[in-house]
Amino acid sequence: MHVKKLLIVAAAIAGVLLYRKVQESEARKTVWSQATDTVD
Repeated sequence: MHVKKLLIVAAAIAGVLLYRKVQESEARKTVWSQATDTVD
């Protein structure tokens, strides 16, 4: 019973970390495209 709860918590944490990493990647991509668009 305890193992199942730990797995659920671990999966939730992994999901949050993955989500934050994707958001960070998207934000960086947006900033990069804005920075490179104004050059020409």
